Amino acid sequence: MMKKILGLLFIASVIFVSCKKDVRTLQQIQDEQMQAFMKQNNLSGFQKDTSGYYYKVINTGTGNALTYPDYVFYLQTLKDLNGNTLKLQGDQTPTIENGAYLANYLGYVSPKGFRENIIKLHKGGSIRAIIPSYLAYGKDGFGSQVSGNTILDAIFSVPNVSNSISLADSLITKYKATIPLTFTRDSSGVYYSILTPGTGTDLITTSSTIKVAYTGKLFDGKIFDSAKSTSPLESPLYGLISGWQSTIPKIKTGGKIRILIPSYLGYGSSAQGAIPANAPLDFEIELISTKN
Repeated sequence: MMKKILGLLFIASVIFVSCKKDVRTLQQIQDEQMQAFMKQNNLSGFQKDTSGYYYKVINTGTGNALTYPDYVFYLQTLKDLNGNTLKLQGDQTPTIENGAYLANYLGYVSPKGFRENIIKLHKGGSIRAIIPSYLAYGKDGFGSQVSGNTILDAIFSVPNVSNSISLADSLITKYKATIPLTFTRDSSGVYYSILTPGTGTDLITTSSTIKVAYTGKLFDGKIFDSAKSTSPLESPLYGLISGWQSTIPKIKTGGKIRILIPSYLGYGSSAQGAIPANAPLDFEIELISTKN
């Protein structure tokens, strides 16, 4: 009888030890995967945080240090270890490349692995992190976009701004430097470049009905909407976004204009079609006709 009891105790202890080992297994396996990923991609200069993620501060930033009570504006790009960009909101996903920003009190930024990296920065800083799933979206993942136990390769950037207007202006200023055109900032905050002034004589007001051909892009180059001259958009100017209302009157019928619109003069904090919330917009517009 005693032998049977001792045998059962031995089996129970083995099961207990095995269970304890299983709890650690995911952390151990993912740590090995993260190290292998960094080695395979020649990523150097990363430090391991005690929480379990690896990080490298790209730029500390020259602004104020961040603290948990702060309301922060930030941009992020998330990838898996295969290099696939993770689109948590599908086409409406904000990324560093498209310039759509996120905003929240730092203490409420989630998941944990995100806020722990962001708080390492000053305003104006950026950081890259390899984040294990248990500090990201866990075993359940995120909808159909992120499968369970996915390790993230993330970049976070915190602009050195204090409000959404100055943030939008800084994003456009950086973006327009990549375009070989001269832009002028109007009083509303839109940047514009007149490509062709046009020859029409009609006075254009917000009450005018216009026909336009246009192409609309995000700052990552993705076209989200367009209309050709053979099938133009027709609308009263007052029915269009504010960024159009202030700039279309700067050209005449037959004219063309390129405009860079801050999000607050576009669709603001509401996502629209393939446009993420808080996304700046790039339009090239040809004014085909005007009717008053």
